[in-house]
Amino acid sequence: MRLICLLFLVISLTGCYQNKALTQNTLIYCTESLPSSFNPLISHDVASLDATTHQLFNRLVKIDEETNQFVPDLAEKWEQSEDKLRYRFTLRSDVHFHHTDYFTPTRTLNADDVLFSLNRMLDKNNPYHFINNQGNNFFYNHPFTNLLSEINKIDDLTIEFVLLKPDVTLLANLAAHYSVIHSKEYADQLLAQGTPKNIDFEPIGTGPFKFKQYDNNGTIRYSKHSLFAQKTGNIDNLIYFTNTSASKRYTKLLSGECDAISYPAASQLETISENENVSIISKVSANLALWAFNTSKPTLQDHRVRQAISKAINVKTILNAVYFQSALQTKTLLNKQSWALKANIDETLFAPEQARQTLQSLDYDFSKVLTILVPESGDTFNPNFHKTAELIQANLAAIGIQAQIINLSGKALKDRLKNGDYDTYLTGINVHINDPDSIFRPLLSCNSTPNTGNSSHWCSDETQSLLDASLTEPDFAQRIKNYYKIQVITREQRPYLPIAHVLRLDAVSNTISNIEVNPLTGINFQYAIKQDLK
Repeated sequence: MRLICLLFLVISLTGCYQNKALTQNTLIYCTESLPSSFNPLISHDVASLDATTHQLFNRLVKIDEETNQFVPDLAEKWEQSEDKLRYRFTLRSDVHFHHTDYFTPTRTLNADDVLFSLNRMLDKNNPYHFINNQGNNFFYNHPFTNLLSEINKIDDLTIEFVLLKPDVTLLANLAAHYSVIHSKEYADQLLAQGTPKNIDFEPIGTGPFKFKQYDNNGTIRYSKHSLFAQKTGNIDNLIYFTNTSASKRYTKLLSGECDAISYPAASQLETISENENVSIISKVSANLALWAFNTSKPTLQDHRVRQAISKAINVKTILNAVYFQSALQTKTLLNKQSWALKANIDETLFAPEQARQTLQSLDYDFSKVLTILVPESGDTFNPNFHKTAELIQANLAAIGIQAQIINLSGKALKDRLKNGDYDTYLTGINVHINDPDSIFRPLLSCNSTPNTGNSSHWCSDETQSLLDASLTEPDFAQRIKNYYKIQVITREQRPYLPIAHVLRLDAVSNTISNIEVNPLTGINFQYAIKQDLK
Protein backbone atom coordinates (compact mmCIF):
# COMPACT_ATOMS: atom_id res chain seq x y z
CA MET A 1 0.00 0.00 0.00
CA ARG A 2 2.82 2.40 0.88
CA LEU A 3 4.46 1.61 -2.48
CA ILE A 4 1.22 2.38 -4.35
CA CYS A 5 0.86 5.69 -2.49
CA LEU A 6 4.47 6.58 -3.23
CA LEU A 7 4.04 5.80 -6.93
CA PHE A 8 0.84 7.87 -7.00
CA LEU A 9 2.68 10.82 -5.41
CA VAL A 10 5.55 10.60 -7.93
CA ILE A 11 3.12 10.44 -10.87
CA SER A 12 1.15 13.41 -9.51
CA LEU A 13 4.26 15.54 -9.01
CA THR A 14 5.55 14.61 -12.47
CA GLY A 15 2.23 15.66 -14.01
CA CYS A 16 2.32 18.98 -12.15
CA TYR A 17 5.88 19.60 -13.33
CA GLN A 18 4.98 18.86 -16.97
CA ASN A 19 1.90 21.07 -16.86
CA LYS A 20 3.88 23.89 -15.27
CA ALA A 21 6.63 23.63 -17.89
CA LEU A 22 4.08 23.64 -20.68
CA THR A 23 2.22 26.60 -19.19
CA GLN A 24 5.42 28.59 -18.73
CA ASN A 25 6.23 28.33 -22.42
CA THR A 26 2.65 28.87 -23.66
CA LEU A 27 0.88 32.18 -24.16
CA ILE A 28 -2.90 32.10 -24.54
CA TYR A 29 -4.55 35.09 -26.22
CA CYS A 30 -8.33 35.27 -26.00
CA THR A 31 -9.80 37.30 -28.81
CA GLU A 32 -13.30 38.40 -29.76
CA SER A 33 -13.52 37.20 -33.36
CA LEU A 34 -12.03 34.82 -35.90
CA PRO A 35 -9.71 35.93 -38.69
CA SER A 36 -11.28 36.01 -42.13
CA SER A 37 -8.06 34.53 -43.53
CA PHE A 38 -4.46 33.93 -42.51
CA ASN A 39 -3.09 36.40 -45.04
CA PRO A 40 -3.01 40.15 -44.22
CA LEU A 41 -2.50 40.84 -47.91
CA ILE A 42 -6.17 40.03 -48.52
CA SER A 43 -7.71 40.58 -45.07
CA HIS A 44 -7.53 43.81 -43.09
CA ASP A 45 -9.99 43.11 -40.27
CA VAL A 46 -8.43 43.41 -36.81
CA ALA A 47 -8.72 39.69 -36.03
CA SER A 48 -6.84 38.76 -39.20
CA LEU A 49 -4.07 41.29 -38.58
CA ASP A 50 -3.67 40.12 -34.98
CA ALA A 51 -3.43 36.50 -36.09
CA THR A 52 -1.01 37.00 -38.95
CA THR A 53 1.01 40.15 -39.58
CA HIS A 54 3.62 39.91 -36.82
CA GLN A 55 3.19 36.28 -35.83
CA LEU A 56 3.53 34.56 -39.21
CA PHE A 57 5.15 37.02 -41.58
CA ASN A 58 7.79 39.68 -42.17
CA ARG A 59 7.91 42.66 -44.51
CA LEU A 60 10.84 44.32 -46.22
CA VAL A 61 10.78 47.17 -43.71
CA LYS A 62 8.93 47.89 -40.49
CA ILE A 63 8.38 50.85 -38.20
CA ASP A 64 10.32 51.11 -34.96
CA GLU A 65 7.80 51.42 -32.11
CA GLU A 66 9.95 53.88 -30.15
CA THR A 67 11.40 56.14 -32.85
CA ASN A 68 8.56 55.84 -35.40
CA GLN A 69 11.25 55.48 -38.09
CA PHE A 70 11.50 52.90 -40.87
CA VAL A 71 13.97 50.14 -40.01
CA PRO A 72 15.09 46.96 -41.81
CA ASP A 73 13.12 43.73 -41.54
CA LEU A 74 13.66 41.29 -44.41
CA ALA A 75 15.66 43.95 -46.24
CA GLU A 76 18.97 44.79 -44.57
CA LYS A 77 19.35 48.08 -46.45
CA TRP A 78 17.91 50.18 -49.27
CA GLU A 79 18.84 53.17 -51.41
CA GLN A 80 16.96 55.64 -53.59
CA SER A 81 17.98 56.86 -57.04
CA GLU A 82 18.68 60.51 -57.70
CA ASP A 83 15.54 60.89 -59.81
CA LYS A 84 13.46 59.49 -56.88
CA LEU A 85 11.88 56.90 -59.17
CA ARG A 86 13.79 53.80 -58.08
CA TYR A 87 14.31 52.12 -54.72
CA ARG A 88 16.80 49.25 -54.52
CA PHE A 89 16.53 46.81 -51.58
CA THR A 90 19.12 44.27 -50.46
CA LEU A 91 17.61 41.25 -48.71
CA ARG A 92 19.01 39.60 -45.61
CA SER A 93 20.63 36.27 -46.39
CA ASP A 94 19.76 33.01 -44.68
CA VAL A 95 16.10 33.86 -43.92
CA HIS A 96 14.19 30.62 -43.43
CA PHE A 97 10.56 29.87 -44.27
CA HIS A 98 8.41 27.80 -41.91
CA HIS A 99 8.76 24.03 -41.96
CA THR A 100 5.30 22.51 -41.32
CA ASP A 101 3.36 19.29 -41.76
CA TYR A 102 2.17 20.52 -45.14
CA PHE A 103 5.32 22.19 -46.52
CA THR A 104 9.06 21.59 -46.37
CA PRO A 105 11.08 24.45 -47.87
CA THR A 106 14.20 23.56 -49.88
CA ARG A 107 15.73 27.04 -49.94
CA THR A 108 15.87 30.31 -48.02
CA LEU A 109 14.18 33.59 -48.92
CA ASN A 110 15.19 35.24 -52.18
CA ALA A 111 14.03 37.94 -54.58
CA ASP A 112 11.56 35.57 -56.30
CA ASP A 113 9.50 35.45 -53.10
CA VAL A 114 9.25 39.24 -52.93
CA LEU A 115 8.25 39.51 -56.58
CA PHE A 116 5.61 36.80 -56.20
CA SER A 117 4.11 38.27 -53.04
CA LEU A 118 3.74 41.84 -54.27
CA ASN A 119 2.95 41.00 -57.88
CA ARG A 120 -0.09 39.12 -56.63
CA MET A 121 -1.53 42.59 -56.12
CA LEU A 122 -0.01 44.28 -59.14
CA ASP A 123 -0.21 41.71 -61.93
CA LYS A 124 -3.57 40.43 -63.16
CA ASN A 125 -1.73 37.63 -64.94
CA ASN A 126 -0.27 36.38 -61.68
CA PRO A 127 -1.90 32.96 -61.11
CA TYR A 128 -2.86 34.03 -57.58
CA HIS A 129 -4.30 37.44 -58.44
CA PHE A 130 -7.91 36.23 -58.46
CA ILE A 131 -7.54 33.36 -55.98
CA ASN A 132 -10.14 33.49 -53.19
CA ASN A 133 -11.97 36.21 -55.16
CA GLN A 134 -9.40 38.80 -54.21
CA GLY A 135 -9.06 40.58 -57.56
CA ASN A 136 -11.46 43.27 -56.34
CA ASN A 137 -9.98 43.50 -52.85
CA PHE A 138 -9.43 47.04 -51.54
CA PHE A 139 -5.67 46.59 -51.42
CA TYR A 140 -5.47 45.47 -55.01
CA ASN A 141 -6.59 48.94 -56.02
CA HIS A 142 -5.40 51.34 -53.30
CA PRO A 143 -2.90 52.70 -52.60
CA PHE A 144 0.12 50.43 -53.20
CA THR A 145 -0.89 49.33 -56.66
CA ASN A 146 -0.99 52.92 -57.90
CA LEU A 147 2.61 53.61 -56.87
CA LEU A 148 4.61 51.15 -58.94
CA SER A 149 5.46 50.74 -62.58
CA GLU A 150 7.25 47.46 -61.99
CA ILE A 151 9.33 45.41 -59.57
CA ASN A 152 12.58 43.98 -60.95
CA LYS A 153 14.88 41.23 -59.73
CA ILE A 154 18.50 42.37 -59.93
CA ASP A 155 19.91 39.21 -58.38
CA ASP A 156 18.79 36.64 -55.80
CA LEU A 157 19.08 39.12 -52.94
CA THR A 158 18.38 42.44 -54.68
CA ILE A 159 15.06 43.92 -55.78
CA GLU A 160 14.36 47.23 -57.45
CA PHE A 161 11.03 49.07 -57.24
CA VAL A 162 10.27 51.43 -60.12
CA LEU A 163 7.71 54.13 -59.29
CA LEU A 164 5.21 55.62 -61.70
CA LYS A 165 6.23 59.00 -60.31
CA PRO A 166 8.21 60.19 -57.29
CA ASP A 167 6.31 59.29 -54.14
CA VAL A 168 7.68 59.30 -50.59
CA THR A 169 4.98 56.94 -49.29
CA LEU A 170 6.58 53.79 -50.75
CA LEU A 171 8.30 52.84 -47.49
CA ALA A 172 5.08 53.37 -45.53
CA ASN A 173 3.30 51.02 -47.91
CA LEU A 174 6.05 48.41 -47.68
CA ALA A 175 5.78 48.58 -43.88
CA ALA A 176 2.00 48.13 -44.01
CA HIS A 177 0.36 44.85 -43.09
CA TYR A 178 -0.49 43.91 -46.68
CA SER A 179 3.15 43.88 -47.84
CA VAL A 180 4.04 40.58 -46.13
CA ILE A 181 6.30 38.17 -47.98
CA HIS A 182 5.18 34.65 -48.87
CA SER A 183 7.07 31.64 -50.20
CA LYS A 184 6.92 31.34 -53.98
CA GLU A 185 8.11 27.75 -53.65
CA TYR A 186 5.05 26.95 -51.51
CA ALA A 187 2.77 28.78 -53.96
CA ASP A 188 4.18 26.73 -56.84
CA GLN A 189 3.62 23.54 -54.86
CA LEU A 190 -0.02 24.44 -54.24
CA LEU A 191 -0.56 25.18 -57.94
CA ALA A 192 0.91 21.81 -58.86
CA GLN A 193 -1.39 20.12 -56.33
CA GLY A 194 -4.42 22.03 -57.62
CA THR A 195 -5.02 23.67 -54.22
CA PRO A 196 -3.93 27.33 -54.63
CA LYS A 197 -6.70 28.55 -52.29
CA ASN A 198 -4.80 27.03 -49.37
CA ILE A 199 -2.19 29.78 -49.54
CA ASP A 200 -4.48 32.10 -47.57
CA PHE A 201 -5.63 29.52 -45.01
CA GLU A 202 -2.61 27.26 -44.46
CA PRO A 203 0.05 29.97 -44.36
CA ILE A 204 3.80 29.79 -44.81
CA GLY A 205 5.86 32.79 -43.79
CA THR A 206 9.16 33.71 -42.17
CA GLY A 207 7.80 35.10 -38.88
CA PRO A 208 8.62 34.12 -35.28
CA PHE A 209 5.75 31.62 -35.09
CA LYS A 210 4.52 29.05 -37.58
CA PHE A 211 0.93 27.97 -38.15
CA LYS A 212 0.10 24.64 -36.57
CA GLN A 213 -3.68 24.11 -36.35
CA TYR A 214 -7.04 25.82 -36.66
CA ASP A 215 -10.13 23.98 -35.42
CA ASN A 216 -13.88 24.47 -35.72
CA ASN A 217 -14.08 25.74 -32.14
CA GLY A 218 -12.17 28.89 -33.02
CA THR A 219 -8.82 27.81 -31.58
CA ILE A 220 -5.63 28.68 -33.46
CA ARG A 221 -2.34 27.08 -32.49
CA TYR A 222 1.15 28.26 -33.40
CA SER A 223 4.58 26.95 -32.48
CA LYS A 224 7.89 28.75 -32.34
CA HIS A 225 9.82 29.08 -35.61
CA SER A 226 13.11 27.51 -34.52
CA LEU A 227 15.09 28.96 -37.44
CA PHE A 228 13.88 32.53 -36.90
CA ALA A 229 17.07 34.61 -36.79
CA GLN A 230 15.81 37.73 -35.01
CA LYS A 231 15.40 38.33 -31.28
CA THR A 232 12.43 36.60 -29.61
CA GLY A 233 10.96 36.10 -26.14
CA ASN A 234 10.46 32.77 -24.36
CA ILE A 235 7.13 31.69 -25.88
CA ASP A 236 7.26 28.28 -27.57
CA ASN A 237 3.52 27.79 -28.04
CA LEU A 238 1.04 30.53 -28.94
CA ILE A 239 -2.69 29.79 -28.73
CA TYR A 240 -5.63 31.96 -29.76
CA PHE A 241 -9.04 31.22 -28.21
CA THR A 242 -12.08 32.94 -29.69
CA ASN A 243 -14.91 34.08 -27.42
CA THR A 244 -17.31 36.82 -28.45
CA SER A 245 -18.26 37.60 -24.84
CA ALA A 246 -16.11 40.34 -23.29
CA SER A 247 -17.20 39.32 -19.78
CA LYS A 248 -16.20 35.68 -20.36
CA ARG A 249 -12.83 36.74 -21.78
CA TYR A 250 -12.18 38.85 -18.69
CA THR A 251 -13.25 36.02 -16.37
CA LYS A 252 -10.78 33.72 -18.12
CA LEU A 253 -8.05 36.35 -17.77
CA LEU A 254 -8.66 36.51 -14.01
CA SER A 255 -8.69 32.71 -13.68
CA GLY A 256 -5.46 32.34 -15.64
CA GLU A 257 -7.08 30.55 -18.58
CA CYS A 258 -6.08 33.50 -20.75
CA ASP A 259 -2.82 35.44 -20.52
CA ALA A 260 -4.15 38.36 -22.55
CA ILE A 261 -7.52 39.39 -23.99
CA SER A 262 -8.61 41.68 -26.78
CA TYR A 263 -11.11 44.51 -26.37
CA PRO A 264 -12.34 44.34 -22.78
CA ALA A 265 -15.80 45.88 -22.41
CA ALA A 266 -15.98 49.56 -21.51
CA SER A 267 -17.84 48.62 -18.34
CA GLN A 268 -14.84 46.51 -17.26
CA LEU A 269 -12.13 49.14 -17.71
CA GLU A 270 -12.44 50.75 -14.27
CA THR A 271 -12.38 47.35 -12.55
CA ILE A 272 -9.40 46.22 -14.61
CA SER A 273 -7.47 49.40 -13.81
CA GLU A 274 -7.88 48.64 -10.09
CA ASN A 275 -6.58 45.07 -10.45
CA GLU A 276 -2.85 44.96 -9.64
CA ASN A 277 -2.48 41.64 -11.48
CA VAL A 278 -3.68 42.98 -14.83
CA SER A 279 -2.51 45.80 -17.10
CA ILE A 280 -4.31 47.58 -19.92
CA ILE A 281 -2.50 48.25 -23.18
CA SER A 282 -4.14 51.32 -24.73
CA LYS A 283 -3.05 52.69 -28.11
CA VAL A 284 -4.66 55.56 -30.00
CA SER A 285 -5.41 54.39 -33.51
CA ALA A 286 -5.49 56.57 -36.59
CA ASN A 287 -9.05 55.35 -37.28
CA LEU A 288 -11.23 58.42 -37.18
CA ALA A 289 -14.94 59.12 -36.74
CA LEU A 290 -16.21 62.16 -38.67
CA TRP A 291 -19.27 64.19 -39.44
CA ALA A 292 -19.03 65.35 -43.05
CA PHE A 293 -20.70 68.51 -44.39
CA ASN A 294 -21.73 68.33 -48.03
CA THR A 295 -20.16 71.57 -49.22
CA SER A 296 -21.88 71.32 -52.59
CA LYS A 297 -25.22 72.11 -50.89
CA PRO A 298 -26.07 75.86 -51.04
CA THR A 299 -26.88 76.10 -47.32
CA LEU A 300 -23.53 74.57 -46.37
CA GLN A 301 -21.22 76.28 -48.86
CA ASP A 302 -20.30 79.07 -46.44
CA HIS A 303 -17.54 77.82 -44.15
CA ARG A 304 -18.86 80.07 -41.37
CA VAL A 305 -22.11 78.07 -41.38
CA ARG A 306 -20.16 74.82 -41.11
CA GLN A 307 -18.11 76.23 -38.26
CA ALA A 308 -21.20 77.40 -36.39
CA ILE A 309 -23.04 74.08 -36.78
CA SER A 310 -19.92 72.28 -35.54
CA LYS A 311 -19.95 74.37 -32.36
CA ALA A 312 -23.51 73.21 -31.64
CA ILE A 313 -22.38 69.59 -31.25
CA ASN A 314 -21.38 68.30 -27.83
CA VAL A 315 -18.73 65.78 -28.83
CA LYS A 316 -18.01 64.85 -25.21
CA THR A 317 -21.58 63.56 -24.86
CA ILE A 318 -21.11 61.43 -27.98
CA LEU A 319 -17.93 59.93 -26.58
CA ASN A 320 -19.58 59.12 -23.25
CA ALA A 321 -22.75 57.65 -24.77
CA VAL A 322 -21.33 55.84 -27.81
CA TYR A 323 -17.68 55.06 -27.12
CA PHE A 324 -17.58 55.04 -23.32
CA GLN A 325 -13.81 54.86 -22.66
CA SER A 326 -12.79 53.33 -25.98
CA ALA A 327 -12.01 56.52 -27.91
CA LEU A 328 -10.44 59.95 -27.50
CA GLN A 329 -12.08 63.21 -28.51
CA THR A 330 -10.17 64.93 -31.28
CA LYS A 331 -9.97 68.40 -32.78
CA THR A 332 -7.99 67.28 -35.81
CA LEU A 333 -7.93 64.69 -38.58
CA LEU A 334 -4.56 63.36 -37.38
CA ASN A 335 -4.12 61.48 -34.14
CA LYS A 336 -1.71 62.57 -31.42
CA GLN A 337 0.90 60.01 -32.47
CA SER A 338 1.22 61.32 -36.02
CA TRP A 339 4.54 62.98 -36.83
CA ALA A 340 2.66 65.61 -38.85
CA LEU A 341 0.19 66.66 -36.13
CA LYS A 342 0.00 70.40 -35.55
CA ALA A 343 -0.39 70.61 -31.79
CA ASN A 344 -1.58 73.42 -29.52
CA ILE A 345 -4.83 73.98 -31.34
CA ASP A 346 -6.79 76.63 -29.48
CA GLU A 347 -10.42 76.15 -30.38
CA THR A 348 -13.78 76.26 -28.60
CA LEU A 349 -15.44 72.94 -29.37
CA PHE A 350 -18.90 73.35 -27.86
CA ALA A 351 -20.61 76.77 -27.83
CA PRO A 352 -24.29 76.35 -28.82
CA GLU A 353 -25.39 79.91 -28.07
CA GLN A 354 -22.49 81.29 -30.10
CA ALA A 355 -23.48 78.91 -32.89
CA ARG A 356 -27.08 80.15 -32.87
CA GLN A 357 -26.05 83.81 -32.94
CA THR A 358 -23.60 83.24 -35.78
CA LEU A 359 -26.20 81.47 -37.88
CA GLN A 360 -28.73 84.22 -37.23
CA SER A 361 -26.20 86.87 -38.30
CA LEU A 362 -25.64 84.89 -41.53
CA ASP A 363 -29.41 84.71 -42.21
CA TYR A 364 -29.34 80.93 -42.05
CA ASP A 365 -32.65 79.35 -43.10
CA PHE A 366 -33.80 77.63 -39.89
CA SER A 367 -36.91 76.31 -41.64
CA LYS A 368 -34.78 73.93 -43.68
CA VAL A 369 -34.60 70.32 -42.45
CA LEU A 370 -30.98 69.18 -42.38
CA THR A 371 -30.46 65.55 -43.43
CA ILE A 372 -28.02 63.27 -41.61
CA LEU A 373 -27.08 60.27 -43.73
CA VAL A 374 -26.13 57.31 -41.55
CA PRO A 375 -24.78 53.79 -42.35
CA GLU A 376 -27.08 51.15 -40.84
CA SER A 377 -24.31 49.05 -39.30
CA GLY A 378 -21.42 50.09 -37.07
CA ASP A 379 -17.79 50.20 -38.08
CA THR A 380 -14.34 50.19 -36.53
CA PHE A 381 -14.45 53.95 -36.12
CA ASN A 382 -18.05 54.14 -34.85
CA PRO A 383 -19.87 51.29 -33.06
CA ASN A 384 -23.28 52.99 -33.23
CA PHE A 385 -23.89 55.48 -36.03
CA HIS A 386 -27.59 55.87 -35.29
CA LYS A 387 -27.09 56.78 -31.64
CA THR A 388 -24.46 59.30 -32.68
CA ALA A 389 -26.92 60.78 -35.17
CA GLU A 390 -29.62 61.04 -32.50
CA LEU A 391 -27.29 62.98 -30.21
CA ILE A 392 -26.36 65.33 -33.05
CA GLN A 393 -30.05 65.70 -33.90
CA ALA A 394 -30.78 66.76 -30.29
CA ASN A 395 -27.91 69.28 -30.31
CA LEU A 396 -29.17 70.80 -33.54
CA ALA A 397 -32.71 71.04 -32.18
CA ALA A 398 -31.34 72.98 -29.21
CA ILE A 399 -30.25 75.81 -31.55
CA GLY A 400 -33.37 75.66 -33.71
CA ILE A 401 -32.31 73.36 -36.56
CA GLN A 402 -34.52 70.41 -37.44
CA ALA A 403 -32.68 67.31 -38.62
CA GLN A 404 -33.81 64.10 -40.32
CA ILE A 405 -31.83 60.88 -39.87
CA ILE A 406 -31.63 58.66 -42.96
CA ASN A 407 -30.32 55.12 -42.38
CA LEU A 408 -29.04 53.31 -45.48
CA SER A 409 -26.68 50.49 -46.37
CA GLY A 410 -25.11 48.79 -49.36
CA LYS A 411 -25.95 50.02 -52.84
CA ALA A 412 -28.58 52.48 -51.60
CA LEU A 413 -25.97 54.21 -49.45
CA LYS A 414 -23.38 54.26 -52.23
CA ASP A 415 -25.91 55.69 -54.70
CA ARG A 416 -26.95 58.42 -52.27
CA LEU A 417 -23.32 59.36 -51.70
CA LYS A 418 -22.54 59.35 -55.41
CA ASN A 419 -25.55 61.55 -56.19
CA GLY A 420 -24.76 63.94 -53.33
CA ASP A 421 -28.34 63.67 -52.08
CA TYR A 422 -27.61 64.49 -48.43
CA ASP A 423 -26.62 67.47 -46.30
CA THR A 424 -24.37 65.73 -43.83
CA TYR A 425 -22.95 62.22 -43.46
CA LEU A 426 -21.73 60.35 -40.40
CA THR A 427 -18.65 58.52 -41.53
CA GLY A 428 -15.00 57.93 -40.77
CA ILE A 429 -11.83 56.49 -42.14
CA ASN A 430 -9.81 53.36 -41.42
CA VAL A 431 -6.13 54.11 -41.87
CA HIS A 432 -3.69 51.41 -42.95
CA ILE A 433 -0.31 53.09 -43.46
CA ASN A 434 1.70 55.37 -41.20
CA ASP A 435 1.62 58.45 -43.39
CA PRO A 436 -0.59 61.59 -43.26
CA ASP A 437 -1.33 61.27 -46.96
CA SER A 438 -3.37 58.14 -46.22
CA ILE A 439 -5.79 60.33 -44.23
CA PHE A 440 -5.68 63.66 -46.04
CA ARG A 441 -5.87 62.44 -49.64
CA PRO A 442 -9.07 60.34 -49.38
CA LEU A 443 -10.84 63.05 -47.36
CA LEU A 444 -9.57 66.23 -49.03
CA SER A 445 -8.32 65.56 -52.54
CA CYS A 446 -10.27 67.04 -55.45
CA ASN A 447 -9.71 63.69 -57.16
CA SER A 448 -11.36 61.72 -54.37
CA THR A 449 -15.07 60.88 -54.55
CA PRO A 450 -17.58 60.31 -51.72
CA ASN A 451 -17.24 56.57 -52.20
CA THR A 452 -13.45 56.79 -51.85
CA GLY A 453 -13.53 59.15 -48.88
CA ASN A 454 -14.40 62.72 -49.84
CA SER A 455 -17.99 62.73 -48.60
CA SER A 456 -17.78 66.50 -48.03
CA HIS A 457 -17.49 67.14 -51.80
CA TRP A 458 -14.82 69.67 -50.81
CA CYS A 459 -12.12 70.80 -53.23
CA SER A 460 -9.42 73.36 -52.57
CA ASP A 461 -6.74 74.18 -55.14
CA GLU A 462 -4.34 75.19 -52.38
CA THR A 463 -4.88 71.97 -50.44
CA GLN A 464 -4.56 69.86 -53.59
CA SER A 465 -1.29 71.58 -54.42
CA LEU A 466 0.04 70.90 -50.91
CA LEU A 467 -1.04 67.25 -51.07
CA ASP A 468 0.65 66.66 -54.41
CA ALA A 469 3.81 68.56 -53.50
CA SER A 470 4.20 66.59 -50.28
CA LEU A 471 4.46 63.27 -52.15
CA THR A 472 7.61 64.40 -53.95
CA GLU A 473 9.06 66.69 -51.28
CA PRO A 474 12.59 65.45 -50.36
CA ASP A 475 12.85 67.77 -47.35
CA PHE A 476 11.07 66.08 -44.44
CA ALA A 477 10.76 69.35 -42.50
CA GLN A 478 9.08 71.01 -45.48
CA ARG A 479 6.71 68.10 -45.80
CA ILE A 480 5.65 68.61 -42.18
CA LYS A 481 5.10 72.32 -42.88
CA ASN A 482 2.86 71.40 -45.81
CA TYR A 483 0.73 69.19 -43.59
CA TYR A 484 0.58 71.91 -40.95
CA LYS A 485 -0.89 74.25 -43.58
CA ILE A 486 -3.46 71.64 -44.57
CA GLN A 487 -4.57 71.32 -40.96
CA VAL A 488 -4.93 75.10 -40.62
CA ILE A 489 -6.99 75.26 -43.84
CA THR A 490 -9.30 72.40 -42.93
CA ARG A 491 -9.84 73.74 -39.42
CA GLU A 492 -10.91 77.08 -40.86
CA GLN A 493 -12.96 75.69 -43.74
CA ARG A 494 -14.48 72.87 -41.65
CA PRO A 495 -15.51 70.36 -44.36
CA TYR A 496 -15.60 67.81 -41.51
CA LEU A 497 -16.17 67.80 -37.80
CA PRO A 498 -13.67 65.31 -36.33
CA ILE A 499 -15.31 63.37 -33.51
CA ALA A 500 -12.99 60.72 -32.11
CA HIS A 501 -9.91 58.62 -32.62
CA VAL A 502 -10.66 55.05 -31.61
CA LEU A 503 -8.52 53.29 -28.99
CA ARG A 504 -7.06 49.84 -29.44
CA LEU A 505 -7.46 48.12 -26.05
CA ASP A 506 -6.01 44.86 -24.70
CA ALA A 507 -5.84 43.55 -21.13
CA VAL A 508 -2.77 41.51 -20.15
CA SER A 509 -1.78 39.50 -17.11
CA ASN A 510 1.22 40.96 -15.30
CA THR A 511 2.98 37.63 -15.76
CA ILE A 512 3.39 38.65 -19.42
CA SER A 513 5.71 41.40 -20.63
CA ASN A 514 7.00 42.81 -23.93
CA ILE A 515 3.76 42.54 -25.90
CA GLU A 516 3.69 45.20 -28.59
CA VAL A 517 0.51 46.56 -30.14
CA ASN A 518 0.44 48.59 -33.33
CA PRO A 519 -3.08 49.81 -34.23
CA LEU A 520 -2.15 49.69 -37.93
CA THR A 521 -0.68 46.21 -38.08
CA GLY A 522 -1.96 44.34 -35.01
CA ILE A 523 -0.61 42.71 -31.87
CA ASN A 524 2.93 41.34 -31.79
CA PHE A 525 4.05 38.45 -29.56
CA GLN A 526 7.56 38.14 -31.03
CA TYR A 527 9.27 39.57 -27.92
CA ALA A 528 6.76 38.34 -25.33
CA ILE A 529 8.12 36.95 -22.10
CA LYS A 530 6.18 34.88 -19.61
CA GLN A 531 7.44 34.88 -16.05
CA ASP A 532 7.89 31.72 -14.02
CA LEU A 533 4.67 30.68 -12.31
CA LYS A 534 4.73 30.67 -8.53
